[in-house]
Amino acid sequence: MDYFRVLNLVKEPFSNSPDPEFFFQSEQHVACLQQIEISLRLRRGLNVVIGDVGAGKTTLCRELIRKFAADEDTDTHLILDPNFSNSLEFLNRVAEMFDKRQPPESSDEWQLKEIIKKHLFQRGVDENKNIILIIDEGQKIPEFCLEILREFLNYEINEFKLLQIVIFAQKEFEDTVRERANFADRINLYHILKPMSFSDTRAMIRFRLERSSEAGTPSPRLFTFPALYAIYRASGGYPRKIINLCHQCVLSLIVQNRSKAGWSLVRSCANRTFSGVSTKREKTHAIAVFAVLALIALIAVLMPSGLKIKLQQTPITENRAGVSASTGHNAVSESTEESSAEETLYGDSMPDLLGRVTLRERETLFFMIKDIYGTFTPHRLRAVKQANPGINDPGRLGIGQTVTFPVIPVKTSSLALKAWWVQIAEKNSLEAALRIFRELPDNSPPARFVPYWNRKKGLRFAVMLKEHFPDKATAQTRLDELPQWAAPEAGISSFAGGETIFFANPLVQP
Repeated sequence: MDYFRVLNLVKEPFSNSPDPEFFFQSEQHVACLQQIEISLRLRRGLNVVIGDVGAGKTTLCRELIRKFAADEDTDTHLILDPNFSNSLEFLNRVAEMFDKRQPPESSDEWQLKEIIKKHLFQRGVDENKNIILIIDEGQKIPEFCLEILREFLNYEINEFKLLQIVIFAQKEFEDTVRERANFADRINLYHILKPMSFSDTRAMIRFRLERSSEAGTPSPRLFTFPALYAIYRASGGYPRKIINLCHQCVLSLIVQNRSKAGWSLVRSCANRTFSGVSTKREKTHAIAVFAVLALIALIAVLMPSGLKIKLQQTPITENRAGVSASTGHNAVSESTEESSAEETLYGDSMPDLLGRVTLRERETLFFMIKDIYGTFTPHRLRAVKQANPGINDPGRLGIGQTVTFPVIPVKTSSLALKAWWVQIAEKNSLEAALRIFRELPDNSPPARFVPYWNRKKGLRFAVMLKEHFPDKATAQTRLDELPQWAAPEAGISSFAGGETIFFANPLVQP
């Protein structure tokens, strides 16, 4: 089924084939390609790229071949599976690739090496060609092949190596390199591919949708912002997992006759795609959800007509006096996780902006970014500048100037599910919460600003103490020590449940 046509696309956006047309130029992949290309053109010899399964090694490999395909001064050769049974088999393969003909069957190891050596000197020196050997799945290379490759690197002149080698391998190849010092010493470039950031994940998905759309027409927005973040969390930022999960999400959209994927749909698809079976925690959660829904259905049948009951999760935040207050907060340990789309208050409608702030006297953009997002980074500065096209010089902003602050999610560890915080105040407006944060007394305990979003409560802005606590009792003790001015709104809270998206990391002290 050409599912992409149902979505007004002209080609499949999430194919798992390494199509160069769909090569997304993420910051780290572009940097890796540039470093390899420089090394190859300078003829520096051996280059190694390490990455986990699905990190984009094969796509980089194909893109590298494409880059040199039109270069008449370059000979590019590719070995897809280097799992050779013996040295003769490997040397035969290389000699045949280089010389474009099968070596004599009676050739021994020495003769094959001479054929290869003669070819390298003829093409590399006499004809001034750049000869490149690319090996994919490098973790499969046997030790005898590594020794032969090391010998190939001895073929050189004063200016350069005659053979350029690029090995793309999984992380277990690191052990091989560590165990062979004489091979490791020959490595000119050693690059480790890491998972993509959320920003790159989001951009890659939109890039693929744009490439699959008809020229001149806007690409469909198939994923909400929370869905994009859910894809990032579930995939870990690995391109192959992102593509596979997006493909499953799109299929689910068609089956369910929906036009846009939200957080819940992505989580459901991720569970099927990556685990195959539910974890014990997810199974327990599913049983609880079924029981709640069954109870709702039973009550609906038994209740008299005209009388309606609205059942809604009401997580608890405890105030200073220890009295429970219903807040709708999704990030408290006493709460349960979301159980169905019908129970959500805000659904998937997370905004793209945190809000706008008017600068006061002696305030700078640097300190505003540091206060709102927890830390200042060049990435955050670029995002804020992009949200404010009128800011030409970030270092020169006037009093009364309004600055828009975009949503920039951060990744937090699982510790956030176990820690407790002392909260001074919480507002649903960036400006209102920031006003409280700005006007804290000089003698107040060190505090910080934490914007966050969840499906139950929407976008919220918390002012809390910088430190976090391992348990509720310790947090309560610290709450009791707060001065009286903090009493009206102070309380303790925890971000249990894992459904909260942070825009400042509550575990990292500014």
